[in-house]
Amino acid sequence: MSGRCRTLAASPPPHDQRTAHRMTQYTTVELHGLLAERYRGHPIHVELIDGLEPAINLTLADHGDMQIQVAASGSQVFVSTLLAHAEHVNDRAAFNDACLRLNPLNPLSNLGLVQVDGEDRYVVFGELSASSTLDQIDEEIQTLAANTLEAAESLKPFFS
Repeated sequence: MSGRCRTLAASPPPHDQRTAHRMTQYTTVELHGLLAERYRGHPIHVELIDGLEPAINLTLADHGDMQIQVAASGSQVFVSTLLAHAEHVNDRAAFNDACLRLNPLNPLSNLGLVQVDGEDRYVVFGELSASSTLDQIDEEIQTLAANTLEAAESLKPFFS
């Protein structure tokens, strides 16, 4: 045998929509259409909130009408939902500490604090690539909803 190596060509893996990566990135408007189609016939209402920065509002009937916002921007898709209005938290310092301790235990989700119209709000959020598959985005949405319910239950003693 000569000193040359022979390279075998591997056959491409079978196409699987759940694992295939998109070559292009979603826009919020495109994602709205795809999510509306995906959730047709399911207890999830999909609404496009038009504006300078459009967003998608999902209302999940099976999760107590939880509202989740989805937006694609640049190379990321952002998914978030309200955990609590800060004014409904008894002891914010203790609540912040509890959130920081809970955060590492939340798979695929983060806890944060944002200000909307001058009001502090605690949110649960996640991000993923705008090149993610629709299945991956759906998994993020479903996981975020479950994590929000679990966080609300864990943090219940802090709510007034």
